[in-house]
Order: sequence, then structure tokens, then C-alpha cells
Amino acid sequence: MNAEEKIEFLEEIMEVEEGELTVDVRLDDLEEWDSITKLSLMAAIRKKNNKVITVEELASFQTIKDICDYLE
Repeated sequence: MNAEEKIEFLEEIMEVEEGELTVDVRLDDLEEWDSITKLSLMAAIRKKNNKVITVEELASFQTIKDICDYLE
């Protein structure tokens, strides 16, 4: 997945409009970054990348870039 695809993937999971997310966006600033979105992200990563993300790893994410870096 390239950077643009990762952002699109996250926009879909967070149910935000296209172009709303950039790598610099802080997760704490997003109303959509709630427990349901976190669970959805965990499930989507497992399904799409066959990778299990831990709660600790999820909690370490501060920005959209952090998630994108994890997806590499």
C-alpha cells in the first residue's frame, strides 16, 4: 500500500470525508478516533494485512503518520 492508499483506508475506517486526513493530523484531535474506530482499525488491519495489532501498539499511535508507518 502506498501512502495515498493508507490514508484512503483510514478515511474509510474513520468514516471521514476524502481529503480530511493527512499524515500530520493528531488522533486526539479527531472526534472519530473513538473506541469503535479503534476496534474497527484492529479488525481491518488483521483482515487486510494478516497482522495482529496489540492494544499497546494502538495506544502508542499519536498521529495518522504513526498508523501509516505501522501499515508498511
